[in-house]
Amino acid sequence: MKPHVIRFVLLLTVAGLSLLAAPLFPEEALSHVRVVRLSYVSGTVGLKLPGSGEWTKALVNSPIQEGFELSTEANSFLEVEFENGSTARLGELSKLAFSQLARDADGNKLNRLTFERGYATFHFMPENRDVYSVKLADTTLTPHGKSVFRADLNQGRLRVEVFNGSVEFEAPAGRHMLGKDKVLEYTEGATTAALNIRQGIAEDTWDQWVAERDTQAQLALRDQAIAPEGQRYGWSDLDRYGEWARIPNYGYGWSPYAPAGWTPFSLGMWGNYPGFGWTWVSSEPWGWLPYHCGEWHFDPLFGWFWMPESCSYWSPALVTWYTGPGWIGWSPQPHPVHPHPGLGQPTHPHHGLNSVTAVRTSEFQNGELITPQLVTHVRPTDGTLTASPPYQPPLLPAAARLTAGAEPALHGPASNTFVHGTPAPGTILMGGDAAKERALLATHPSALGQVLGLSQAQPLRVREGSTLGGLYTVDGHVGEFRGEAFSHAGGTAGTRPTNGTIGAAPSQGSGHSGPQVLAHGGSAAAFHEGGGGASHAASSGANSSGASAATSASSGGHSGASAGGSSSSTTVHH
Repeated sequence: MKPHVIRFVLLLTVAGLSLLAAPLFPEEALSHVRVVRLSYVSGTVGLKLPGSGEWTKALVNSPIQEGFELSTEANSFLEVEFENGSTARLGELSKLAFSQLARDADGNKLNRLTFERGYATFHFMPENRDVYSVKLADTTLTPHGKSVFRADLNQGRLRVEVFNGSVEFEAPAGRHMLGKDKVLEYTEGATTAALNIRQGIAEDTWDQWVAERDTQAQLALRDQAIAPEGQRYGWSDLDRYGEWARIPNYGYGWSPYAPAGWTPFSLGMWGNYPGFGWTWVSSEPWGWLPYHCGEWHFDPLFGWFWMPESCSYWSPALVTWYTGPGWIGWSPQPHPVHPHPGLGQPTHPHHGLNSVTAVRTSEFQNGELITPQLVTHVRPTDGTLTASPPYQPPLLPAAARLTAGAEPALHGPASNTFVHGTPAPGTILMGGDAAKERALLATHPSALGQVLGLSQAQPLRVREGSTLGGLYTVDGHVGEFRGEAFSHAGGTAGTRPTNGTIGAAPSQGSGHSGPQVLAHGGSAAAFHEGGGGASHAASSGANSSGASAATSASSGGHSGASAGGSSSSTTVHH
């Protein structure tokens, strides 16, 4: 290993160990092996590792660890999702540091953030004795129970708005409890007399976007055909970007809408994360859970599908590595019960399980963005199995580095005043069409339907391609849509295999030997009414159809779901 890389790794290690917990939690009793997710990116988002002086351009689905920092340029926005669905959303020209991401001896999560600049909305849903806090200038905000609040910080001037729940405000001058709809304004170093606390929030487009984003997460969780298992974060994306099906001889699996010929692990970047080693960072908006737990399989009728087995832990990369002359490759890791069929046999014509995704060695070592145009598919017999790549890429790939002027661009010019009307992202979902989203969000249920709980509100969805799992072609317009993916109930009209000789289309009905696409909302019985997300949406009025659906049962047999529901304790395997 090169000397400068060794020094950098040591610096990262020392920086991680030097982060001190609160006195209530002795350091020796804490585990710092936690990972949260960068779940939404619009524009340019900078990522800085602890101990580093350089910013890199962050991809969606970048794992975030203790000591990491995130920052946004002008007209750029981000969302971070915690394991239980809690979120931190940053507006433009904002900066956030993850001072502590730990777990105590009883498994409670300790989340201490430092917000340095800009505007952000925090939606926290503590479970058991979880701790959340946000430090801003000389103050600290600590939610009491589930809460949604916004903070604007500019040159020592702070404004806090509480949309739901209650938040404790602590400053050198004293403490104050802020309830729902309270607004506090404060200047760093000010006395108690300088505090301005009033009732009533004037919402802007950012607040509306946050509420709509919360609503979509609630609707997507309720709409799932399969209830969440293990880790909660990333689960709602499965409804937005793909479909569930029952696969013969396997069980329940999920496939994304993707271009024809798509394969897993073909769009993203390989990173070398401290403590985890080789880590896959997918550029696909849904690419969190399917690449860090469970397993991928290939069906000659349906294409690639993912099964959520073993999702009680997070893995950096579930792949098998191969090397060959001038190239390195990988394929989804086989499961002991379902090994790769025919390993060493000729490549499947549809790039199935015995196909290896490969790139040039130089491209891999340079940390270049992996794209379908960059990869080739080779036979496993053309290479040699290896435990891991035999070389070390730079910790900060040249392809991901921001320019020398990135630091000022990430923070931009300062202002001494707060002005409502702050910008918001153009779309609720990544890859979405803004005009179509607005048209769908403008559709409201009837007043009688709301009273009777018969709202037909459904989550926005995005088709990133015309096939399911890279194989099945789906007719119809690619983009946002409502309702079932297929036009006729009980069947799959509008869906066909890309090759007519492969077999009949999968059916939603029983008695067919092929894959059976599941109806939406089939997991309703597994969900429990919760708090948190729906409350902000309902109070904002930004999306009345979504708010209604998030707080009452719908005619589709859905029961209330909350991202704040309990989830099993998770660990990280590497």
